[in-house]
Amino acid sequence: MEKKKIVLTGSTGVMGREVLKELIKILERFHIILLIRQVEKTLDVVKEYIKVKEIEIVFGDITDYESVLRCIHEADYVIHLAAIIPPQADFNPESTYKVNYEGTINVIEAVKEQEKHKKIKLIYVGSVAEYGDRLPPIHWGRVGDPIMPSIYDYYAVTKAKAERAVIESGLKYWVSFRQTGILHTGLLKGNKGGLSYHQPLKTHVEWVTARDSGRLMSKVIENEKDLPDDFWCQIYNIGGGEKYRLTSYEFLSKMYSALGLDFKKIIEPKWYALKNFHCLYFLDSDKLESYFNFRSEGFDNFLEEIKKEMKFSYKLLRLIPSKIIKEKIIKPSTLCENGTLYWIQNNLEGPIKAFWGSKEAWDKIPQWDEFCFDVCEEKIILEHGYNECKEKSELDIEDMKEAAIFRGGECLSESMIKGDLKTKLKWKCAFGHEFKASPTLVLLGGHWCPECAPSPWNYDEIAKENHFIAQVWYSNHDKNQNNFYDENFYKDILDNDKA
Repeated sequence: MEKKKIVLTGSTGVMGREVLKELIKILERFHIILLIRQVEKTLDVVKEYIKVKEIEIVFGDITDYESVLRCIHEADYVIHLAAIIPPQADFNPESTYKVNYEGTINVIEAVKEQEKHKKIKLIYVGSVAEYGDRLPPIHWGRVGDPIMPSIYDYYAVTKAKAERAVIESGLKYWVSFRQTGILHTGLLKGNKGGLSYHQPLKTHVEWVTARDSGRLMSKVIENEKDLPDDFWCQIYNIGGGEKYRLTSYEFLSKMYSALGLDFKKIIEPKWYALKNFHCLYFLDSDKLESYFNFRSEGFDNFLEEIKKEMKFSYKLLRLIPSKIIKEKIIKPSTLCENGTLYWIQNNLEGPIKAFWGSKEAWDKIPQWDEFCFDVCEEKIILEHGYNECKEKSELDIEDMKEAAIFRGGECLSESMIKGDLKTKLKWKCAFGHEFKASPTLVLLGGHWCPECAPSPWNYDEIAKENHFIAQVWYSNHDKNQNNFYDENFYKDILDNDKA
């Protein structure tokens, strides 16, 4: 019997490598096709697979349609991971748009061009970053919550736009997995510049290991015949569950303790933003676990793995005085172009407003001896603007009208087939933009007007009219603010750095 074909994009990334490791375990049943760029870095990652008979490597680029088409020819499954991520995305928004959005369009169109396109399963991996800033007390979330990329998060913008294209693709079989923060042993050696300081200490993160995410992708394909039809054409949150839920404060404490260090002696609270990042605890991530049983033991087990694989040089850190580690190793990353202290020292108004609210708010951040970290016990569940107690098969035009009003707009369509969540309807937002979108996109996905979507970021104005957005935005923003965040801010940073 001829083996079914799995196409994997992004196989050289952290998650992609883990997906590939899992897929190799089922090579007796499948043929794997990898689309990779022919550069030294990617070749090093896949060199051990080049001579494997069941693995085919197509050298090309996700932004080149012919490369994508060549890969997807006669495919049965497509796992689409390829993306530019932060911090590279922060300073290369044009390239990020081409890879993350236009690359996804290439994948969709290549699937549609296949004779058996109605049988091909597309597995798209989105991001928790699409939800944007979700600090306490709204630190619990679920699919259907507002899609609100944080200010200056070009990666999240392109992932949300790409997911929108997948949902509205018209493909018979698609699924979108919103990936949370990924744990992997490379975290110790990864250099993200100042990116880690963008995340407030009060951020609540439901992590997942790269290995578990890789196992999930493989199990979707392995168990595909046992999945109900309503598994497809849905959006899911990937999370590690209760044992992987930590605040950023807790995460730092545990990670630095694994290195034998007290993070309070080498890091200052003022290095961290007060808002405008992403991540949250999921109310619905157990849904995927119930399907695939893909999770490992928990964060403590991950820490043990970190300790086992820790290089000798890291073990020596505990012998170096904390003051030297702080000033010579840690603090310089806060002073690079995407570093928080760089923004403060150069008085860059945009990020100061976005990440702290004001310079005065940054000034008031106390040192550790006065720092108060209150654990928020509230579990506020955001409203979605329609009767969610109804079965999806019972949703009708009245539910659409109710949801549109909640978003400050209106549903212009006069009728729909009850329970048909795929056919696009006509909508109008509070600012008069008319657009077409499926109920799946709007009600189940949390997307809304494509013209109002960032960038640029104009949430202050939008929240005044859109209660769906307002319940997120006003959790840590003043209703009297009228800020507008320009999409070309990254150019200002680069120009400032050159000067």
